[in-house]
Order: sequence, then structure tokens, then C-alpha cells
Amino acid sequence: MNGGPSVWAISPEERDKHDQKFETLSPSMGYVSGEQARKFFLQSGLPASVLAEIWALADMNKDGKMDRLEFSIAMKLIKLKLQGTSLPSALPIIMKQPPVRAPTLSNPTSSLTNPAYGVPLMVTTPSRPLMPTMGNATLPNGTMGILQPMPAGTLATAYLACFCRRCLSFSSASSSPSVMSPLVSGPSDWSVPHASRLKYRQQFNSLDKQMIGYLTGAMATTMLTQTQLASIWNLADVDKDGKLKAEEFILAMHLVDVAKSGHPLPLTLPTELVPPSQRYDKFKANLERGNAELEKRRQTLLEAEKREQERRAQKEREERERREKEAREAEERRRKEEERRLERQRELERQREEERQREIERKEAAQRELERQRKEEWERRRRGELQIKKEQEQDDIIKLKAKKRSLEMELEAVVSGEETLATQHRKSAALTSFKALYPFTARNNEELSFNADDMIEVDETTEREEGWLFGSKQGKIGWFPESYVERVAPSDMANITAAAAAKVPLQSQLSSALEAAKAAGTKSAFTPTHSANPAPSETQGQKVVGNLSAQALCSWTAKTDNHLNFDKDDVIQVLEQQENWWLGELNGERGWFPKTYVTLMGEEESSELLIFQSIKRISQPSALITKFEFVALYTYESPEPGDLTFGEGDTILVSKREGEWWNGSIGDRTGLFPSNYVKPKEADTSSMSGKKKPEIAQVLRAHSSTGPEQLNLENNQLILVLSKNPSGWWLGELQARGKKRQKGWFPASNVKILGSSKTTLTYMLVLFSLSVCQVIAIYDYTAANGDEMSFSKGQLINVLDKNDPDWWKGELNGATGLFPTNYVKMTTADCDPSQQWCADLNNLDSMGPQEKKRQGYIHELIQTEERYVEDLQIVLEVFHKPMSESGRVKDAEMAMIFVNWKELMACNTKLLKALRVRKKTGGENMPVQMIGDILAAELSHMQPYIRFCSCQINGAALLQTRIDNEPDFKNFLKKIATDYRCKGMPLSSFLLKPMQRITRYPLHIKNILECTAEGHADRGPLKEALERAEELCQQVNEGVREKENSDRLEWIQNHVQCDGAAENLVFNSLTNCLGPRKLLHSGKMNKVKSNKELWAFLFNDFLLLTHASKQFTSSGPDKLFSNKNNVQLKMYKPPVLLNEVLVKLPDPSSDEPVFHISHIDRVYILKTDNINERTAWVQKIKAASEEFIETEKKKREKAYQARSVKASGIGRLLVTILEATELKACKSNPYCEVTMGAQIFTSRTLNDTLNPKWNFNCQFHIKDLYQDVLCITIFERDQFSPDDFLGRTEVPVATIKKEFENKGPVTRRLLLHEVPTGEVWVRLDLQLFGNK
Repeated sequence: MNGGPSVWAISPEERDKHDQKFETLSPSMGYVSGEQARKFFLQSGLPASVLAEIWALADMNKDGKMDRLEFSIAMKLIKLKLQGTSLPSALPIIMKQPPVRAPTLSNPTSSLTNPAYGVPLMVTTPSRPLMPTMGNATLPNGTMGILQPMPAGTLATAYLACFCRRCLSFSSASSSPSVMSPLVSGPSDWSVPHASRLKYRQQFNSLDKQMIGYLTGAMATTMLTQTQLASIWNLADVDKDGKLKAEEFILAMHLVDVAKSGHPLPLTLPTELVPPSQRYDKFKANLERGNAELEKRRQTLLEAEKREQERRAQKEREERERREKEAREAEERRRKEEERRLERQRELERQREEERQREIERKEAAQRELERQRKEEWERRRRGELQIKKEQEQDDIIKLKAKKRSLEMELEAVVSGEETLATQHRKSAALTSFKALYPFTARNNEELSFNADDMIEVDETTEREEGWLFGSKQGKIGWFPESYVERVAPSDMANITAAAAAKVPLQSQLSSALEAAKAAGTKSAFTPTHSANPAPSETQGQKVVGNLSAQALCSWTAKTDNHLNFDKDDVIQVLEQQENWWLGELNGERGWFPKTYVTLMGEEESSELLIFQSIKRISQPSALITKFEFVALYTYESPEPGDLTFGEGDTILVSKREGEWWNGSIGDRTGLFPSNYVKPKEADTSSMSGKKKPEIAQVLRAHSSTGPEQLNLENNQLILVLSKNPSGWWLGELQARGKKRQKGWFPASNVKILGSSKTTLTYMLVLFSLSVCQVIAIYDYTAANGDEMSFSKGQLINVLDKNDPDWWKGELNGATGLFPTNYVKMTTADCDPSQQWCADLNNLDSMGPQEKKRQGYIHELIQTEERYVEDLQIVLEVFHKPMSESGRVKDAEMAMIFVNWKELMACNTKLLKALRVRKKTGGENMPVQMIGDILAAELSHMQPYIRFCSCQINGAALLQTRIDNEPDFKNFLKKIATDYRCKGMPLSSFLLKPMQRITRYPLHIKNILECTAEGHADRGPLKEALERAEELCQQVNEGVREKENSDRLEWIQNHVQCDGAAENLVFNSLTNCLGPRKLLHSGKMNKVKSNKELWAFLFNDFLLLTHASKQFTSSGPDKLFSNKNNVQLKMYKPPVLLNEVLVKLPDPSSDEPVFHISHIDRVYILKTDNINERTAWVQKIKAASEEFIETEKKKREKAYQARSVKASGIGRLLVTILEATELKACKSNPYCEVTMGAQIFTSRTLNDTLNPKWNFNCQFHIKDLYQDVLCITIFERDQFSPDDFLGRTEVPVATIKKEFENKGPVTRRLLLHEVPTGEVWVRLDLQLFGNK
């Protein structure tokens, strides 16, 4: 550093190299960006932190980019760092100055006039060359040169200091050739001594060896300070042009001598020191012109540079616009191509749809033609039968007229001896028993059929024709040949007396029947006789132990006060049995009745009919019945347009009876008819079998009545079927909760029969639909009598009858009975529920009555859901755990009793969490604005109930069997049921709760929906939730009825190993989009090439191919699915989804039972046992595949229509779903569903990621700022089951307005609720319309 070149100085050669590197980086407008420089500097291998420090030193103006000088400084610092030199704390001044290149004769000023380094360093004139300026150097005292090169004088001072050091380093005695200046022999009035002038000229010439007029070289030391050098420069530069001419240089050196001698420097240059040449004005003028010319050139260069920059900017702008235009054109072409593709696809689908419609129309036309032909054939046969019947009736009329005349003659003879016969009858009235020797079949309605050994009661006092007897058997009466029976002798007198006493009423009925026969003219005229009705013996009866029920075979009318009235099919509870008379109870009344009028029933059958009997009794309106049922005795045809025509046996609903012509209806036909053509339906003894149970139908399609005789039907209503008409119209009684029962006609095609009444669910649905209201128990109550019911505090009771103000009739857990009204309180349906949920009276007063009731129903739903989840938890803790740990119940039995109880727990826990989060979002004790979307979403994921309800019957049967057969097990269950949380209820009652809960969801949702105003944001989701709830009940009901299908699915679950499947397969559950899974077909087949034996199972959503671990034989599906079959099957290939499959025959005319199944890139060639089996497989696979594809198509069309509907409102919300992070561990196929009321958008599915980046945009129309809620739900796409729930988050629009209004698009992180982990990033932009 002492006297040598500075280590920080940049040599010209280094600068040239740096410039070359600078050009390779393609600088823009003389600069390279920070990114360009960073990539280049990183090639040096230095750490990023060191490079950052170098950048901070080199970037002098801190503009984030580098020009040539800054780039050269950075390159120099990098080189020094690589050589081991430490970086300076501040940038050395010498590095800020441009390097001085060694001059050449050809271009002595080239290195000083490079425009890249600022202004020219030397300006030459023809008369007087200036001294060159040089870079900074270190002074002898160690201080640096001029710190800032901003003023021209300051910069020149630095150059002078450098040159002075150089000059002083030479010896004063040195000499060399010199170029003399005219100033040497100038005027002598210059105060600079002449000797000094000569000395400094000599030194100058000795240094200027190349004779170029200026000097360069190494710097020398001096004794002067930097401040003194600056003052010298300011004084010597007389013309202030930043350059020293020869005279100015001599002056400067003279001032240096003055300063070194210790004399002070003058503040201003005295006149005597001013060079002579500077004293002339001409010189100043020339100087000014030169400066003006320089300024002009500088401006010209600046303008040229500005024009160049503008040209480049224009070129870049045009290039950018060109690229954007090309991008827009490419996007437009792509969009048009996509539209053309979609249009072609729609056209293909339209053509397929038209072809399908044409095919359907052809089939329907063929079906109509076939029906027409069948109808014509039936009418032709009917006309023939009616003609034959008419002829027979005419013959009968002729015979009856002749018979009438003979009977009139006999009547005259009978009247004369009437009193005598009556007396004899009273004395000898008795019934005689006869035993049938041979079977006899009745040929008409007046005769009695029986089999061999049947016992027949005969009144021998009745007048009869020769060889015929009139008697009764099991409530049926009629004539039969005397030769077919033999008399049975009485065993003893007591029995004869009791039998006679019991059979007098029967004798009376037989006489009544004879009277009816007489009126019809079909038999001889006999005078009936009557006797008093003796009471049954009170001493010979036997009390009944247990519950014994009997069903009436026909109607019985009481003859005395202690007799019991009943109708056909009534179920009577038998209390006491005598030989021929029994004591029974019906509808709270007790009395005696003949045992021949009833038949005993089993316990299960009696309980079923008792339920339907209670339904029938409850459903009877208290008002007078204005419509009666009659049965046609004959066919009536009339040409009059106002008459009602009917056939024999048709049921007619009579609405008006006046005179001989009545008004009635059959189906959709009404009119007048003669009253003597019909009889009351109760008199029809052949209408129904005593074993037949009432049928209940469920409405599938709504029907609007066209008259008062028809029923107005709504979907899912229940109807008690009373009569069926061949015309397609049935007579029934509409079961509507809390309303007066209505009887009328309805089209049979609009309903479906619910099937067997063995399922408890059907009873519960019917009973619940008949309930007048619901009450909640406020105290525990234990039944004191047999007709009462017990319950615990907090239980919900369905009220069936409220006629008695103190004792109501109700239903609880399938049991009915009476209970005191002061032990219960009304639910929200009958009282103001507001105080139960709203503590803010001001908020409550601001609501209307309808909204108050709506909020009460919502609160009731949440409360009952909480209690239900508590009950589910009680079962696990109180029953499941002790039973499992005790070892009394095997694992298989536990699975059969509790089925999938934990899955039910998970379903309802998730629903309860969602309801609590929604309530918490709005605030505690505050209104809940939206609830339908949660119910719709959660009810669609309650498929475990299908399996539970399907299997629960077997579990209940197993539990009851063990309780009946194992007293220890029974005591064990009683002991664990003493837990206070059970409230005295056994395990069987808790096992019914899931079935009860799903039947109550539709009721809760209906109540909320009825109190939700039109246009409310929650109305659409509530309707969807109601559909889901009713669909769930229907699916559960179907699952219960389709027990065989469920059992087979369970068999497959236990016998097929699904190792290697993409997801866990639960066969007895819901599919992804087709509802419950159904097994359509199964059987054995072989692969054609390897002849490998496969067992195939065709479901409604996929085909599963399996193979047996070891060979076994099966003669059919029944044997395959037998519980004794322990075969284990393994999955042969992954399941084949039916929406991706194509099945075809290689050659339809071939006799080989071979067919192909194509699935994506795989083809299966399979062979069945015969052609019929192959045909069945092909047809069923095709039908299932078409239904799958059609369902998906409808789903897509529904979503597309929802997005295509043009909506309006008070604003719009632009939503961008950016990404989700830390999702719950799953199979990693997530997608996002964004909803606001009925507006739904769904993102694409991303595979194999827990942090999906969707960047999915959607737009919602805001209808109500304070009710609309943005709901974001994340699901995982599944193939064989409904999509899994990965979390939900909600943001009310009012919150968005409050936090983000007028801030433009805002990105926000939202936590996912109802799951342990997960969050979603969204961008929200709320735009409210100004004119609204």
C-alpha cells in the first residue's frame, strides 16, 4: 500500500474482461437485473451470504440492478475473495473511479474519453494540450484522495494530487527531451518565478517520454493533505473547466511549493498569479463556445439515447402485444374446438336418446297392441259367459216362480199349525252333533262343505226336505246330504245340557238363515222358532293362563247383555274357556261368545293382527260415517249416461242412499244404481279368508282426486287397503297423522304394497303415522293394569287417542297402552318452544311466530339427536363391554346381536358435531339460519343403518332364544341393566332405537320445512334433506324386506378375501351413486384359455371374479350361499366397474357358451355351462351397465343445469379454492364441493395427495346478506362406497362483508371442522351491486 498500486484498483484489462462478461448477460438499457447477476455470480462457488455482502457493496445506488461499473466492482470483489482477501466494510473510493489505460500514439485520448465511464477525462485544444487527469491514489500521510467525484473541480483536484505525487517522485536533476510550451517565454508579469517555471517544465518533459503532452505512472507520496490539494486545484483551475493546461499546471506546482514551505495558501487566486493567457477575454469566449458545443453534443447524445430507449420499449411492447394476441387466438381456437367436441358429444347422446325413445315407443306400441288383443279376447269371453249366465238366470226365474206358487200353498198349511209347532220347538229345542263319514263339496252358496270326520251341529227341529240336513261348521252354515253323516250319541246329561245352552244362539242364527232363504225363494218355507238365550255356565269354565287370542271367522251379534259383539277378522283376547262358550275381551268390553265363531291364533300372529286392529280402530273417525261399502249381487248395465255400471262381486262405495236408487262410485266412475242389486259388504261371507291380514300400501306417485269419492294422494303416504277392484282402482283408507281418516278410491298403479307384516319397522311406521301428537314424559310411570303402559322420564311417546282428558292412549317402542296425562308434557308441536332455545328476549321479540316455531323444531332436532347419541353410547358401555368381557357371548353372536353398532355411533356423532358447529357459528341461544344442507349431506352417509336393520331381526331372535333357554344369561342381562342410565329398559328396547330414530327424521324435517317461508335460503336444502330421509327409510324398509339379498351379501363379506383391492369393500352397504348394493346374479364360469374355474358375483355397480382356495362343487346359488358352506374365495382380479365395461358375444350364432367382457385395456374371455346361462349373464351385465351409465349421466346433467340457471341477487361472491393442507389421512383422492344454498360447484379430483392444489374458481349469487352461508366441504372419491368426508368449513356472507368489504380479493386460511386436522386456503372477493 505504501507507494505501490492499491489492491482494490481495477486495471483496464480487468475492466475489458468484465465488460465482455457483462455483454454475455444481455443487458437491458445498460443494466443487468438482480436475477441475471445472481445466477452468474453463483458460478463462482462462493456462499450466498458472501455474495449478498458483495452485492451490497457493489450496488452503489441501491436500485437492485447493475450497470457496467457496478458489475466490474462486484467481479473484482469476487476475485479478491477467492484469493483470500477479506471484504472491506465500505467500498474503497478507488474502485468507484474508472481505470486509466496506457496511452498510445495512435489514440492518446481513447482511454479517457470512453463514454461508458462518464464524462471525458481530458479535452485537447489545438493551441494548448491539457494535462491528463488520473485516478485517486494514497497520499503520504495515509489519507485517501477526494471522496466524492461529484463536482468537476473536486474530481480534477484528485487528478492533480495523483499527478503531483508522480512528479515529486522523480529527482529534480533528471532530465529528458521536452516539448516546450509557448508559456515558457511568455510575459514576465507572472508572479511564478521563472526558475520554477523552468524546473517544472523540465520535470514535465522528463516524465513525458512519449511526447504526448501528459504523464501517467505510479503514484508518489507527498507531504500535503487532501484539503490542501483541493484548495490548490481550485486556485489553479482558473477557467473552472475541470482540466489543467500547461500554465495552470505550473501554477499548481508553484502552489504546492508554497504549501510545502509552510506558507498559507490564499483563499482566492491573486491577480499576479493568474496565467497571462487566462487574462484575455478572447480566451474566455473560446472557452464558453467550447463548453456550449460540448453541452450541445451531450444533449444530442442524451436525445439519441432517449430515442433508442423509446424504440426498444416500443419494440418490446409490440412483441408483448403480439404474444398476447397469439395466446388469445390459441385460447379461442381451443375453446371453439372444445365447444365443437362437446356439441358432437351432445349430438351423439341426442341420437342415442332418440334411438332409445324410438325403441321404447316401438315396445310400447307392441305392448298396447297385445293388450288390446287380450282385452278384446277377454271381452268376447266375458260376453259369452254373461250370455250363458243370463240364460241360466232366466231358467232360474221360471223355476223360482213355480216354486213360489208351491210355497204359497204350503204357507197356508203352515200358518194353521204355527202355534203348535212353536210350542213343540220350545220344548225340544236342541242341537245334535253329527260326524261326517265322507267329504262333501258345496255346489252353491246354500250348501255346506266339509271333510271326513268333521263335526257338524244340526238343529233337527228345523223343517227340511227329505234326505237333507241344515247345520253349521266353524261359523259356516248350509245344507248337506243326510247320507254323508252319522249321529253322535251324547256322552252324559251334563254335557248335553251345556251344549244345548250354548247352541241356542246358533239355532237362532240357523233360523235367521232359513228366513233369508225363504225371502229369496230358494228353499221351502219354514217358520223359524226362537227360544230364550241361556247364560253360559259360570261353574264349568277354565281360566286361561298367559295371552290367548282368537280371530273371528264371521260376525257375531250379542243376544243378551252378557254376550260380546264382534266383526269378522277381529282379534279377541280369550279370558276363560267353557266347552262351547268362551269369555273374551275386545275394545275394553267383556262378554261370552260361541267358540265355533272363532279360531285360535299363535302368539306372533296375534300380536301382528292386534297392531293392525288398533290401527283400524284408531283410524275410525268420531263423526258419522257418510260412505258405506256394498257388494254387487248381480251385474248391472245401463245405457243411461248418469248410471253406474258394475259386475257381480264389485265393491261399491255408497255416498247417498235415497229411495230405491242410490249414488255410489267405483274408482273414477260415479253414478246411480238400483239398491236391490247390492248388499252390505259385511254380509258377504266369501269376501276374505279369516287368516288374511290387512294390507298397507305406500304412495309412489302423487294423485289429485277428481271427486269426493277419490283420495288425494301425496308421495310416501300410507293407505290401509280395504278392497281391490279388477279395473285398477282400489278402495282404501288414508292414514294421515293427526287428521281425520278418509276413505275413498285410488289408482292401484300409484302405490306399492309394503309386503309381509313380519317386520317391526312397518308397524312402527304405520303407528307413528297415526299418532295425533307427541309428548315427553316428565316422570317415571309403572303400569298398574294390563291395558296401561310403562315409561321413563324423558322418553318420547306417540299419542294415538286423546278422547279421555285424563287418560290418553299412546305408543312407545312398539307397545301401546293408556297413560295418565299429568305425567307428560307437550312437545314443540303443541306449545311455544321459543323459551327452550332463546335467552335473548329482544331477539325473540323480533321474530315472527313462524320463525319462532321453526327455531323450536331445530332445537328439538338437536336435543333429540344428543339424547339418541347418548343412548348409543350407553349400549356400548353398559351392555356391549360387559357381555364381551364376560365370555358368555361368542364373538360371532356379539356381531349378530350388535351388528355394526359402532358404525351407527360414528354416523350420528358426525351429524351431531356438524349440528353443534352450525349452532356455535351463529352463537349460543341464537337462531340457526341453515340446517338443511347438513341434514342432506349427513343423511346420505347413513348406509350402516341399512345393514343394521336388515340383520337386527336375526340378532333379536338370537337374544330372545338365549334369554328363554338360559336363566343364567337372563339374570346376567337383568343385572347389567340395573345401571341408572338404562332407566329400567332392557337391551332389547335399546336395540330398537336405531330403527325408531330413522323413522323420526322425516317428521323432524317436515316440521322444520312447514315453518320455513318460501324463498328462504334453507328451503331448498330442507327439501333435499327430506328426500334423503324418506329415501333412507325406504332403503331400510327395502333392506328389511330383502333379507335374502342382505344375507347373501353378508355371506360374501365373510367368505371372499378382498386382498389387493384399492379400497376396503363392504358389500352390504351403499354404492357410490346407485343406492344400496344388490346382488343381481352369481354363478360358476371358466376362463377359455386356461380353463380356470371362477366364481362370479354381479352387483348393481361392479362385477367381482373370484376363485376358490380349494376345489368344491355346488349345485346352485342356494347351496353356494348356505351357512354350512365354509368355502373361502379369493379375489381373482380387481372389481370391474360396470360403467367402464363392454360385454359382447364373439359369434351370436355359435353354440359355444362363450362371451367377452372388455374393461379398459383388459379383455376376459369366459365360458359358462350352457347357452341359457351365458344369455342370462350377458343380458344382466348389459342392463346393469346401462342403468349405471344412465344414473351418472342424469347426475352430470343435474349439476350442469344447476350451474346454467341464471340467478340474480344483491351481489356476487367470487371464490377461488387454492389448496388444502394437512388433510386427514386417507387414500388421498380428494375433491372439494362448494355450496351456498342450492348453488353447488365441484372441483376436479386430485389423486395421491394430502395437500391438493385445485386453483378452482366459482361464483355465487348473493340473495340474502345475513342468511347466505358459504360452505366448503372436502371429500375423498371412492369407487365402491359413498365418498368419505374429510372436513367442512363455513363462512357467513355477513362475516365476509364485515371483514373484507372494499379490500378487493383477500386470501384466507380456514380450518376444517368435524375432523382432527386439515385447513383450506381460499381467495374471496365480495362484490355488492350498487343499485341494490
